[in-house]
Amino acid sequence: MEEKNIYDEEIDLFEVWNRIWRRRKLILAITLSGTIVSGIISFFITPVYKASAKIVPLASQSQSFIPIPSDMLGLMGLFGAEFGAGRGATIKAVLQSRELAKRVIENTGIKKYLYGKLWDEKSGSLKKDVAPHKIPSDDELAEKFLKENLVVNEDKKTGVIEISILFPKEPTLPAVIANNYIQELNNILNEKAYTVAKKNRIFLEERVKQTELKLSQAEQDFKDFQQKYNVVAIDKQMEEGLKIYAELVAKLSEKEMQLEVMRRITSPDNPDVVTLNYEINELRKKIKELEEGQRVMNVKGYILDRSKKLIIPLENVPELAMEYIRRRRELEIQNETYKLLLRALEQARIEEEKETLSFEVIDYAYTPRFKYKPKRKLIVMVSFVSSLFVGVFLSLLLDSIKERRGNKVSR
Repeated sequence: MEEKNIYDEEIDLFEVWNRIWRRRKLILAITLSGTIVSGIISFFITPVYKASAKIVPLASQSQSFIPIPSDMLGLMGLFGAEFGAGRGATIKAVLQSRELAKRVIENTGIKKYLYGKLWDEKSGSLKKDVAPHKIPSDDELAEKFLKENLVVNEDKKTGVIEISILFPKEPTLPAVIANNYIQELNNILNEKAYTVAKKNRIFLEERVKQTELKLSQAEQDFKDFQQKYNVVAIDKQMEEGLKIYAELVAKLSEKEMQLEVMRRITSPDNPDVVTLNYEINELRKKIKELEEGQRVMNVKGYILDRSKKLIIPLENVPELAMEYIRRRRELEIQNETYKLLLRALEQARIEEEKETLSFEVIDYAYTPRFKYKPKRKLIVMVSFVSSLFVGVFLSLLLDSIKERRGNKVSR
């Protein structure tokens, strides 16, 4: 008895086929209807075109061929922070940024397409009845573009980055947008400081400009003083004192600049910061000693103490000579500081060159001949299979319902 029940519950493929065959007209009608309807709909779907460009980030230089001055090692040691993220990852992040997207949208004039139904083609502007709060901002349009129209892929093995633009209606637009992306990417990488070395170079350039102005002013002041008083002569000992004083002040300026950079990238408790503070205080003491002179000794002029350090008792110098000294000292200080900054700037440029974010274009985008989607053949094939499946399922369901009703009537 159990064997008979098991046999009855087994699926009879021939019976299934007979049921399908009996309702073949229904299945055929559903299949053809679904296929034809999907084919017609596919002709009304807005075509989307795709254009792609490929770039590859350039590797950094392994070494520099310009020698590094020994007196710059201490200063440039502060600029040795490593560039954390890979070049490909940084370039990819810039490609997916709103700022770059907004530039491209503005350059290519595709804002009207991104407005969608809010745009009036006849008037060439937003519809008049659109409420202000419904008008998307430039950032919102950029977000929409990044989400719907831009695809950025990176090949981890080769490092090649592919920039793909998917855009409807006009086949020329995707190529124009993709190529403009490459152009604006290059512009934004040159404008922004995405590396530590570039930030250091910008910082030093600002300091060099400031020092150039101070040096120019010091030169003019010294020249005016010489012309007015026909030059006040000072002895060789004072000349040496001025040089020592200028070197100390230049060294102090260097240390203060190092401290300023360190404070930007580390905490006040850092051992290097503590050391720099100590060195700055010591330099200030020495400079103060030179400025005030050796008051305990009742002498005039310029003397050497037991430690062979030059002492400049400025209070003992005649007023005119003191003014000469001050102007000459300022000129020496600014000149030494300027030379120091120029060497630091040159080295910063070398370091920046080693870390520069740059790329090479492998392929520019071209206007596609065929649309990317909708793919009508694929749509028709999928609709055919889906409709056939629905037709078969519906025919078996109808037979099952009919059979159940017959069993109830017979009972």
